[in-house]
Order: sequence, then structure tokens, then C-alpha cells
Amino acid sequence: MLRVRCQSHVTVDAKGRLALPATLRRAMAEHDVQRLVLTFHKQAIWGWTLDDFERRVESPLAAADPFDQNNMDFVHSVMAPAQDVDVDGQGRIRIPPMLRELAGVEREVVVHSVLHRLEIWEKKAWEQRFLQSLQRVSERSGMPGGGVR
Repeated sequence: MLRVRCQSHVTVDAKGRLALPATLRRAMAEHDVQRLVLTFHKQAIWGWTLDDFERRVESPLAAADPFDQNNMDFVHSVMAPAQDVDVDGQGRIRIPPMLRELAGVEREVVVHSVLHRLEIWEKKAWEQRFLQSLQRVSERSGMPGGGVR
């Protein structure tokens, strides 16, 4: 996204708004990012800047066969729920109700920035996912991709 490394525990308010982590807000302000694209993928809400979403998610589909089943599944599961959201003056975004429902987001969430995107996880789902990831990495000798380097 903006090459910010952060993780925060955040509360979603009754209107579905959450305050983005301060480090992320600062980077967004520096790059004049006022909107994000949010969608649902693999139990979480994923978000990108408009430029990153167009470059990393939409553009690769332009040359893809629109009738291929894998492409259709991707379009229907990831592209269809995607929505643009504004970042307000206080650094908050409003997560659309459909995305909150898909991700099981009600109140407590974990927000982290990963390379070119941010992820918003329901707190318990994140804790479970994190422990599963730690276990798998440990089984592969502790190195991404497996093996000793």
C-alpha cells in the first residue's frame, strides 16, 4: 500500500467507522490518499489505494479470459463486493455493511498494513489465523517458503 508497517487493535463504532492507525494516516496524508478500495478476501477486509487496486487487482484482469471459471470466481468473489470508501478528516473509514457482515466484523478488529494493502480482521478470526500461520512457519523450519536460508 504505502509501505507502512503497522498493526493496531481498533474498535468499530456503531456506524461502521474505524480510525486508521496513526502511522498509516500519516503516510496517507503525505501521499494525498483520500480514498481506499475495500473488498472481502479470505476472511478479512482488504484495502488498497485506488492506484494500487487498479494496478495490482484490476489491470491483470484486462487481458484475462472473462469466460474462464477461475477468472469468473475471482471477479464474483473479490471484485463484486469491492467498494470505494472515503477517508474522513479524522482518518476514519466507514466499512460498508456487506463487507462487515462477510468478515464477521462487529466491534473489535485488528488492522495491519502488508506491503501494498491493509487488512482488517475480526479480532478472534485474526488471532486464530495468526496462530495457524505461526504453526505452519514453524513446521517449515521457520522460514517463509520453507527450508533453512
